Amino acid sequence: MSRNLSILPNSLTVGNMFFGFWSIISSIEGDYEWAAYFIIIGGICDALDGKVARLVNSTSDFGVQFDSLADIITFGTAPSVLMYMLYKNIYLLKYPGLEEFAHLIFIVSFFPLLFGGIRLARFNSELVGHNKEAFSGLPIPASAMTIVAFVLYELEVYGEIKHLKWLTFTSIVVSYLMVSRVVYHGFPVLFSKEDKPLIKYFKMLLIVVIISLIVKFKMSLLFPVMIIFILTGVIRSVLGRFKKEIKKAENERE
Repeated sequence: MSRNLSILPNSLTVGNMFFGFWSIISSIEGDYEWAAYFIIIGGICDALDGKVARLVNSTSDFGVQFDSLADIITFGTAPSVLMYMLYKNIYLLKYPGLEEFAHLIFIVSFFPLLFGGIRLARFNSELVGHNKEAFSGLPIPASAMTIVAFVLYELEVYGEIKHLKWLTFTSIVVSYLMVSRVVYHGFPVLFSKEDKPLIKYFKMLLIVVIISLIVKFKMSLLFPVMIIFILTGVIRSVLGRFKKEIKKAENERE
């Protein structure tokens, strides 16, 4: 039965890959807004496929590898193509004197794909089982979501991509964080079996409020939410190292 039901999570993975491909086509055709939205839709498919696989008890090594191949398309290739087309069709047209730096633009656009590929390869090599609540390095979907959230934020607030230099900075930061050892927690950790009913209800209410605010304020809120998520991991990592140093110093004194 589980083998027959495996078509459900695999269909979601196909959806992830399909919307990643559609995003690439949209970027090439100059429809940057929909290119960003298709990456988000692919992210929704990616968030659901693993949960559906566990729900129908059909997790497998094939599913893990297939998911990674879809991720490198939707969250690695698609954001890189989106960035390159933005640079080429907006920045270089606006500042034609910068054409001599086109090779640098090409390299910066390649970062999400390059570091995303390294991130996925490391994740698969370290994966034990098929359910992981904590991740070493920023997950590649979160990296892609941050980039597209910035693009949508600019389009909503300014009606155009006005600050490409900040998009470059954002891309470099999330690319580095993907291959860092900063620990980020996945969505399963939001609902722990050890939580009391009141805590679970509070977390559910919080998620509903966040989703409602994103719907109301659209993408102008999604980018700040992604920044908060990224900073949470960095701050937690810094505090963790600080505590280890204090504990190490105390042990040396003893």
